Amino acid sequence: MRQTRFFVLPFAALAILSSPASVSAGSPVAADETRAAVSNKAATEKLIDLGQQDNHVMEVLHQLVNVIGSRLTSSHNDHVACEWAKEQLESFGLQNVVMEEAGEFPVAFHRGPWSGKMTEPRELAFEFGTPAWSAGTRGMVTGPAMLAPESIEGAEQASFAGAWILMPSARGRRMSRDERQETRAIRTWLGEAGVAGFITSTRDQYIRTLGNARVTWDELPTIPTIYLLKDHYDAVAKEIDDGEHPRLQFDIRNHFEEGPAKYYNVYGDIVGSEFPDEYVVIGGHIDSWDGATGTTDNGMGSATTIEVARLLMAAGAKPRRTIRFMLWSGEEQGLLGSKSYCDKYPELMAKTSACLVYDGGPNAVASLPTTEAMHAQMEQAFENVVGLHPELPFELKKGKGGLPRDAGSDHASFLSKGVPGFFWDQQGKADTWHGIHTQFDTYDLAIPEYLEHSTLVIALAALGIADLDGLLDRTGMITPGGGGRGGGRRMGVFLEELVVSGVVEGSPAEAAGVKEGDEIVKLDGTELDGRRALGPALQGGGPTKPLVVKRDGKLVNLNLVWPEEVKALKEKETTAKKKRVVL
Repeated sequence: MRQTRFFVLPFAALAILSSPASVSAGSPVAADETRAAVSNKAATEKLIDLGQQDNHVMEVLHQLVNVIGSRLTSSHNDHVACEWAKEQLESFGLQNVVMEEAGEFPVAFHRGPWSGKMTEPRELAFEFGTPAWSAGTRGMVTGPAMLAPESIEGAEQASFAGAWILMPSARGRRMSRDERQETRAIRTWLGEAGVAGFITSTRDQYIRTLGNARVTWDELPTIPTIYLLKDHYDAVAKEIDDGEHPRLQFDIRNHFEEGPAKYYNVYGDIVGSEFPDEYVVIGGHIDSWDGATGTTDNGMGSATTIEVARLLMAAGAKPRRTIRFMLWSGEEQGLLGSKSYCDKYPELMAKTSACLVYDGGPNAVASLPTTEAMHAQMEQAFENVVGLHPELPFELKKGKGGLPRDAGSDHASFLSKGVPGFFWDQQGKADTWHGIHTQFDTYDLAIPEYLEHSTLVIALAALGIADLDGLLDRTGMITPGGGGRGGGRRMGVFLEELVVSGVVEGSPAEAAGVKEGDEIVKLDGTELDGRRALGPALQGGGPTKPLVVKRDGKLVNLNLVWPEEVKALKEKETTAKKKRVVL
């Protein structure tokens, strides 16, 4: 494994890691050279050599996550990252490079430094985080630590003024609806008392800073919400239980900026030599949560996308179809960037052979699912990938049904439009979830050997699919119903909390008449008070579930039906009737 090289550039000039002209082994072929002069075979051989000997993906990742940093959707850093990525694609010689508006939020959120500690009866420096789009403090705020009352009845509201309130923790179990409602009522009552802030314990060592991007300027949160590391929360709680009077001190520099706060997609093309209006999309989301630097989620996907573009151009690849390199913003808030693109360009969906998304963490790409109809094509496209690295094998997994309809990343936006969308399966020694959405998501989690290998695999796959004789066969690609695990996925919807941001074609939700913008209010007789309540409400019962949504301020009654469960129930009833007749 070669030594990693770093190029630290000034913030105002985060432009070019290495121009094509500066890389002797990887400089693009001259513009006037023809496809005949640089055959597919020669380009592939050169691509493999560059990918193994002159791979810059670690430098790209360094610039993105260490120099630019976290990239919360619509934030300043998100904009800087998009502008930088656009400059990179342009510097490689790609065509049609754009930074395109994908949407906006009512308020932009910017996170500054944060610190906190217990000052009495002993000093303890805290490890903690706050959700995105949550309030900070106005300078250093010191106050007593107090446990939240179990009930409002009999509690003296004024006694909590200026205190840091330790809220009860479910500690690994799901709170009941009544418990959640009671907690919200107590929190509102404490807020009226003028508390300094609310402190919740993490369940484990991980601090997650996910937040609600839909806050409005007229209703900005004003009281800090703190996620305190479990061990530190327990230490403060013990001081209180022991009769001590701990005092806490926090300085949290969270800032809001009045919107509209826009966010963007960035993409560029290697235009196809024979079928320029047909596409293979390679991509990842450039936005991240901001509790760390967004390395595994998804600096790695962005870095591989950018480096694949450089490698293919440097190898002189001239694919038959256009390879489009895409970086989406807003993935963490509900696949917003990729959904915007798919909705904006419906005419391109039928002409897009595949969309391959890297968003799975630090391990090496190891397999992809296929359908029976497209399997032979995929074997041809991946002939240079299988056997590429003896210690990092790759496999195409032929399924009996359609492609997995997991709504967890941007490929799902393409799947919902009938485009073959793929999420790379990854294998290796890393703990995938250690960094994703946590305070540990930093550059040191990257494994150079894995990331460089993955970059080369993606480049070869893109070229292979682009050079097929036809588009990937979509027969049997989408099976009716289902949609993967989880409430929204099983229904076939993309959700922002309980508001539907997209509906999968052919899903139970589409059949029921669910529309984008609907807010799910009640399911199978259960009133929903949050997205987590959706999954349990789908469990049990029959194959038909009454659904109530709010649409344009009015309640609309619908019915969700799972056809395969109806069929199974009918078959069971038929079998039972036959048995009764025999008896």
